[in-house]
Parts: sequence; structure tokens; C-alpha cells
Amino acid sequence: MSFNLSEQIPPRAGRVVELGCGNGAVGRSFLRRQPAADYWGFEPDSSPAKAAATVLPHVFCQEPEGLDMAEMGLEKGTVDVLIVRGPFLRAMGSHLKDWAELLSEQGQLLALMPNAGYVRLVMEQLAGRATRLPCEGGGQSLAEAREAISAAGLSLLNIFPVYDAGGDKELKDSQEMADFLQAFVALCQRDGREVRTDIWAKGYLLKALRHPLPTEQGIMMHAALGEAVVTARVRVLEPFAFLATEPGVAGLAERGTYNEAADARFSQRVIIRQRLIYKNYEQACQIIAHMRKRGYLIVAEMDDNPMQWEAPGKSDRLDYAGAHVVQVSTEPLAERVRQENPEVHVFPNHLKELPEPRVYAEDAPTTVFFGALNRGREWQDIMPALNEAAAEYGERLRFKVLSDRGFFEALQTEHKEFVAVPGKDYDGQYVPYPIYQQALHSSDISLLPLHDTEFNRTKSDLKFIESAGHGAVALASPTVYAGTVRDGQTGFIYHDAREFALYLRLLVEDRERRLQVAEAAYRYVKEERLLSQHYMERLDWYRECLARREELDLALERRLASAAAAHRLRS
Repeated sequence: MSFNLSEQIPPRAGRVVELGCGNGAVGRSFLRRQPAADYWGFEPDSSPAKAAATVLPHVFCQEPEGLDMAEMGLEKGTVDVLIVRGPFLRAMGSHLKDWAELLSEQGQLLALMPNAGYVRLVMEQLAGRATRLPCEGGGQSLAEAREAISAAGLSLLNIFPVYDAGGDKELKDSQEMADFLQAFVALCQRDGREVRTDIWAKGYLLKALRHPLPTEQGIMMHAALGEAVVTARVRVLEPFAFLATEPGVAGLAERGTYNEAADARFSQRVIIRQRLIYKNYEQACQIIAHMRKRGYLIVAEMDDNPMQWEAPGKSDRLDYAGAHVVQVSTEPLAERVRQENPEVHVFPNHLKELPEPRVYAEDAPTTVFFGALNRGREWQDIMPALNEAAAEYGERLRFKVLSDRGFFEALQTEHKEFVAVPGKDYDGQYVPYPIYQQALHSSDISLLPLHDTEFNRTKSDLKFIESAGHGAVALASPTVYAGTVRDGQTGFIYHDAREFALYLRLLVEDRERRLQVAEAAYRYVKEERLLSQHYMERLDWYRECLARREELDLALERRLASAAAAHRLRS
């Protein structure tokens, strides 16, 4: 099944048990998000179990029958997530009740089972190319799985269909399939949408809880994205994906708008306006009134100082004053926003997952990385030192540059590479994030220059933690980065061009010192700057704000009245 099961595991889980772990791929992926987790894998096939043992902390080659996990050190009530798949699905009916006793009070069961009615599978059977049901569950039906969950005393939370990401598109779009579905729906006398859900699902993910979820805990989070190319990923999309693993929490993000139909079954609703600026005062009032009427907690999200594009007075500051609360990425930015709305919370940026540890080639050249937008004024004073180093070290010093053509052209060396995807995303200014990560992961030094300006002081340290996670030592300005980088330990802070040149020489010539600093920075990210360690703070804050919504709405009403008075004076 082309489905990332690891993304369904709550990243805060301290202990995970996977029955049917195969070669350990699910656990390995999850441990990159939560490296502190205690992960246990059970697999009856010795070959994949042996492979799993190389990537998971605990692996047992064990058949479902006779499995006594207590004897292996797993006590009742100590498991946050229990995953059942593969051959263990067949044993759910007789053993799930015993397995479920492992779950903690807030524990979850995830059962991933194939769909015997998947249209491609049925076609293979009818064509005679499949003599038996080629699925993990050995014929386990959805009804049987639901019955086993109920008999185990668990509360079924959701059943999610699992689809092929793109492999079925051609078949779906064919006229033959359209004709077949029309006749099949009429013959079955069923709703066409239900039939399509059933036949195109390769499988189902069943989520169950130790205890039923109170209805009032359900939260629908919408995000209207104003900038979807770069900042939405780290500020909204990744946190939403993590939060959606929590029972009763759903997240939906769309460019510039939001889908109100999706919130019908949720009494608690949050709307996050990410980097959206109202066009004018009248538009602001209309949108705010509509969201309040719908019962939303209105959250303004900003991770950069809006002074660069904001037109003062056009909306009478309702971009922030017109929200119940505001979330930002840094404390300096929070101080600026509090001038318009006192209800501000800081959520620093974090990495979604820990990159694979670096393997450094012994005699490889030293590679310097620079990849940032709108930094044309920031690197002018260090370019002479870079060119002097390039001339001195020759092929021993190489450069990888993203986004900034001016920086690339100013480098006086043949040993440079501009990493881009021509013709896409502003002709190479933006590249897909995996390409950015790959370039950073293959570099040794990361340049992070920022001059001390009001705009720069509100920026986040994201580029440092990205560099640290990928094993590239940061050579950074004190603006922003002095608050995070431990100078000489997890990176280097330069205060002028002379210091920059000295540190650059040190990093090129002293490989052992460079690797020590890279290792310490990587450890800092692993222990303190992963999203899995912090995402629940957001959910706790949203719930706190929802509980205070009446109070927050009164405060919002007062700010709207003040803005209306100011607008009348200008009119």
C-alpha cells in the first residue's frame, strides 16, 4: 500500500508497539520525528525481522499465536500506540483484547488492513491473474475488524480509506470505467460516492481509543494561506499534520480561503489567517463579521515583520487587531504585534523530522552553502573574504548557491554550483524543499548573514536549525542567531568581515573542529528543536483560547469599535 503509516502515529508517543513491523520502515520513519520514542517491533518472518533489528531498538521474530509481550518486558498500560497489520490482523479476533491491555489511558490503536474489494484486485481475480487474495490480512474483513475492536473494549474513532496516490488516475479517467461505474451503481442501488470510496480504496486505516472521545473535545482547524510556496509548510502544514494525529482534531489548509462545509460536525472551530493582509477596511469588517458569526476563533499567523508590504491605515490595523489572537515565530515580532493586539503567542519554528546523520568523506573538498531570498544587502561585506578564500584554497573550497543569482555571480571561482529548477518557481528562486535539503545535507558550512535592522531582528532562526540538522556548520551574524547559536560550540558568530574571514579559514582548515561543532549542533536539534517536542503546545493554546472565546470576543469588539472610530475620522 503506497501509504505512509508513520505519519498517522502521534509524534508525542513515548512508546509504540508495531505488530507486523516488516523490515522496520514504518518505525524508522517515525523515529526520525520522535527519536526519543521506545519502539517495539514484532514480525513473524525472520528475514524482514532481521532487517528491522538494524533500525529499531526492540525487534522480536514472533508469530501472533503464543505471543506474550509481558514476558518480553511490556507492562500493561504503558503503550501509547499499538499498530496491528500484516499477519497479526488475522489474530485480532482472538487476541486483540489481550493486546489492548497494553494501551495507556490515552492510547491509540492503529489497524491497517487491505480492501478485498479494491477494483484493481478484483480485476486481477476476474482475469485469472490472481489465484488467492494477495493481501496482508489474509481475508480479514472490515466488519470482522470492527467487531474485534468492539470486543476488545476499545472505542472506534475513525475509518480512513487509503488510496493510491496517483497510480489509479488513468483507470479512473477512462470512459470504460465511467460506463462500468454507472451500471454498477444502478445495479447495486447504492450512492455513487459510497461506491467510489469502496472500490478505489486499497485499504483502510482504523483508529480506536482506549476510552471514547468526549464530543466537546473535537476541534476543526482551518488555515487560509497567504503564502503557500515557502512559509506555509513550517508554520501551518507540518503543525496541522502533527495535530491531526490527535483524536478529534482535524486540519484543512487552502490557498487564500477556507472550506466552511468541512466544519459542520465540529462545535469548536479555529481559523488561521496565514500572512493574509486585508485589502481595505470595508473588506476587513465584512470578513471578520462573517467569521465571528460562524463561531470561529480567529487567529492571525505571521512569521515575518509585515512592515515590508503593509500599507498603514488601509485596514485600520485590522490585520492583527481584527483577530481574537495572533501567533508569531519570534519574541521581537510578538513585541511589534502587541502594539495592535495584546493576545500574542510565540511558536518558534522547528524541524518536522531529524535528518539522517551525516557521513563525511575523509578527503572531500569543503563545501560552503548559501541559500536565501532577499539577502542582497546582507552578503556584500563578506564577499571579499569569500573570494579571497576561493582564490587561496582553489578546488579545496566549493560553493552551492540557491535563490540568489547576484551572490552566485559575485563569487570569483569556477568551483561553484547554482542549484535551481529552471522555468519553475520564479526561474530558480524557489526550489522544492527536498532539493534544498539535499544541497544543505551535502555542504559543510552554511552562511547566515543578517544585518542589524528592524526588519531582520524579527526573523526566526529556522535556517540555523535546518543547517544544524543537516550537518552544516553555521557561520552566522549575531542578528537573530546569537540568541540560539552557542558561539564556537554549535556554530560561529561573526561581528565583522575580519572575524568572518578568520572563522571561515578555521572551518576550512580544521576538519576535526568543524565536525565537533556539527555534531553538537545536530544533537541540539535532536534534543530541543523537533516539532514532535512542541506541537502539543499549540493544541493546548488553541483549547485555552477556545475556552476564553467569550472574553476574547469582547476584547475584539472593543478593538473593532476603536478601528471604526479611527476610520470615521479619516473619512
